[in-house]
Amino acid sequence: MIINLNGQIVTPEEAKVPVLDHGFLYGASVYESLRTYGGKPFLLDSHLTRLRESADGIGLKLPWTDLQLKGEVLKTLAATGFSETSLRLMVTYGVGDLGYSPTLCTAPSFILLAYPWIPSPAELYEQGVKISLVSVRRNLASAMNPAVKSGNLLNSMLAWTEAQQGGAYEALMLNYRGELAECAMSNLLLAKNNVLKTPAAECGILLGLTRSLVLEIARMLPIEVSETSLRPEDLYGADEAFLTVTSREIIPVVRCDHHKVGSGNPGPLTRLLHERYREKVEELMKREG
Repeated sequence: MIINLNGQIVTPEEAKVPVLDHGFLYGASVYESLRTYGGKPFLLDSHLTRLRESADGIGLKLPWTDLQLKGEVLKTLAATGFSETSLRLMVTYGVGDLGYSPTLCTAPSFILLAYPWIPSPAELYEQGVKISLVSVRRNLASAMNPAVKSGNLLNSMLAWTEAQQGGAYEALMLNYRGELAECAMSNLLLAKNNVLKTPAAECGILLGLTRSLVLEIARMLPIEVSETSLRPEDLYGADEAFLTVTSREIIPVVRCDHHKVGSGNPGPLTRLLHERYREKVEELMKREG
């Protein structure tokens, strides 16, 4: 792993974050996870836009331009030597005295983690995965808005841990109304009678960039898309379902706890969308040069 800490390329052993950084003390930070294709960062502009939106959501003013942030990403990639890279870009409130006021912090801290991207096993896509509907509810938007990609990830961590204890690949959370929200690290989409459905933003989710690109592809096919309120029985009765996540693209869901989803195998729409997604990635990367 290579780390860019406030513009300096360092090793994990050299990287030091002060204990008085408010990102460490209070989780006052935002982040983006992205990956490369052909050694180039994918959807970097979109990730930086969402980073700024998340920062605005917690009152954090980023002192860098997008051009400066892109420069740091490219500098870090050049230092890795990896053929493909996973990146985690984090910005914290920075170091300050104890207390909740942002004015206590002198300047934001910038941290970029770069590590080799490792392909998922083929079985993940060929056989699909089991997810678990966990007891941990998604944060209420009026308390900690899930649309803000915050470094405060305890809600997701607790959900994921519960799912892992039950042998599931991912944790599916409900919102306070008992509607499907999202998974700990991914968005959920399902298909019923050739309609692609996914929880709407109002259900309390992060609008994943992979999710958005998949919905764009579906509408172009054309496949009817519905961003709506969904409940567990909608998943149990779906013809097929899948997860979207930046690092692993589209992952078929074949079971939720003891409920089989569809035929219990990855569905044809899931396979089609994944094929078209990879074609779209290639098209966009060529366009970016």
